Amino acid sequence: MQNRDLATLRMIARTGSFREAAERLNMTLSAVSMQMKALEATLGGTLFDRSVRPPRLTALGRAVAGAAGQVLAAERNLRALTGPDASLTGRFRLGLVASAGPRLLPDFLRRRPAAFPHATFSFQTGLSEILDQSVETGTLDAAVLTATGVPAGGIRHRVLLRDRLMRSVPPGMEPEAPFLQFAPSTGIGRLIAAALADDPDLSARPRLVLDHVDTIRACLEAGIGATILPEVDLRGLAATPVGRDRALVLSTRLDSPLDEVGDQLAGLLGP
Repeated sequence: MQNRDLATLRMIARTGSFREAAERLNMTLSAVSMQMKALEATLGGTLFDRSVRPPRLTALGRAVAGAAGQVLAAERNLRALTGPDASLTGRFRLGLVASAGPRLLPDFLRRRPAAFPHATFSFQTGLSEILDQSVETGTLDAAVLTATGVPAGGIRHRVLLRDRLMRSVPPGMEPEAPFLQFAPSTGIGRLIAAALADDPDLSARPRLVLDHVDTIRACLEAGIGATILPEVDLRGLAATPVGRDRALVLSTRLDSPLDEVGDQLAGLLGP
């Protein structure tokens, strides 16, 4: 159970509306609904009567909302005890797209103890869109992911680094050789698909969808197929820029503890 879920419950109790609570917390309505369902699952009880519109707090829901005020007040008191030199205290969950881990985590782990001595972090990898949704619903406290557009309401993106997208075509490749397309449903996959649409030669080829960069590299090294990938994934292979790039960003929820130290956190994660 996360204290942010209790804060959302308190806001619903004050406003009497999921929608108004979402607006005041800079969240989407679906994120608020998912938070409340997760809280009900954690507590093992029904907090809302959903047979009416808008949903109403049950007697249990009212009791939990009242008790939540004490929990949140205790959290504020504990944070006040740490003083101004301990700006971040607690346990936090950070998500990363798989390609970001090897590049960013070693330096982050080395720098973190001096910057945030009272904070501990756990990590998980996933696809960009799943990570962003997890930040929005509070399942993750922050995530490093590929930005593909304007972030959802209540979410802030800070750019950590940019990678050029590169076109790699092995010498002497046959015209019928496939285009090796990294999973188009992912964040980076959508950026690659947009670059592919600008390339008549590659877009005319049959497509072989793969979900692992190392597999694509192995095919390129064997002279099988062509691809478009971020420059970092094509090191050592002949490649040319396509005029597009991908931004790796730090995604945080507005006014959350990690958003409040977001610039400092981005500095630890940046190259």
